[in-house]
Amino acid sequence: MSLALWHWHIEISSKCTLKCPRCPRQEVPDTLVNTELDLEFFKRNFPKGFITRNVEKLTFCGDDGDPIYAHDFIPVIRYFKEIKPTIAIIIVTNGSYKADGWWQELAELLDEQDQIHFSIDGWNQESNNKYRINSNWSSIISGATIMAQQSNCWTVWDAIGFKFNEDMLEEMKTYAKEIGFDSFQLTKSTKFGEVYDHYGKDDPLQPSEKLIASSHRFEREVFKLSDRKLLEPWMRTNLTLLKVAPTIGNERPLCHIGNKGAYINARGEFYPCCWVATRYGHNNKWQDVGKKYSLHKKNLPEVVKEEFWNAEFIHGSFECQTKCAHYRVTKNYATEW
Repeated sequence: MSLALWHWHIEISSKCTLKCPRCPRQEVPDTLVNTELDLEFFKRNFPKGFITRNVEKLTFCGDDGDPIYAHDFIPVIRYFKEIKPTIAIIIVTNGSYKADGWWQELAELLDEQDQIHFSIDGWNQESNNKYRINSNWSSIISGATIMAQQSNCWTVWDAIGFKFNEDMLEEMKTYAKEIGFDSFQLTKSTKFGEVYDHYGKDDPLQPSEKLIASSHRFEREVFKLSDRKLLEPWMRTNLTLLKVAPTIGNERPLCHIGNKGAYINARGEFYPCCWVATRYGHNNKWQDVGKKYSLHKKNLPEVVKEEFWNAEFIHGSFECQTKCAHYRVTKNYATEW
């Protein structure tokens, strides 16, 4: 069984204007490095032949940052699209502080196989700012409206269930439809006092039980708002791998079927997935792996052929055990380019 290297999850920027209290930016600030990946990094690590053969889906979403704050974000998307127009681009953003002209330029680049997710947890500036602290409501809605009405991409309003918004979710869904969003996604989290003691038993953000995830993965419900059809051309690859990938215990490692993309953080470090790349203490042993396989030192096509990635070993990290319930890497980890 080998890691699926057709879906790439990239944190193009670790920068963000927000101060969300349960983001690693706020919870583990001491090791935060504000940086970004430029166009030259992508040209070096994703050459034309590599992209043509090994890239079907790109997810731009960070553990620490927001992709829209990378200076070369739009040029990077244009670079991939010019080489392989069939690549599916997935963008996750809070949407604050970008001018209309920037959104219009992005809207022209994206097509019907692409998606943009706006992380919005409120229904106005005051409510959204309860968790998305330092967000800017007017610029979020302006950007979302442009993407929903002027782009061919699939637009998603992403909301996390909190105590302050659980009674307003239907109103938020209605507002999303009025703007022109294609779907509304409700995420159930576990980052509450009921699950983790350090948030306190009187956690002010904790919603009712029905909105708390039952596992250590995020759990999501999606509500379709438009009459459009969502195109997911990469799903065929995902389903093909799902059919042939053996289980380990009762689970399939999501990284081995492309559900979780092979991850590159804003420092240019390569990891099997974003879950093992977070800066929380339980992932300490993975940090050395990331530093060793920095894509500033070696190019990506070379790194994935390293003996380390082809060795047979088992990782018992906290994230692997709680997210996929296990983690195992065997021979043939890398593919032939």
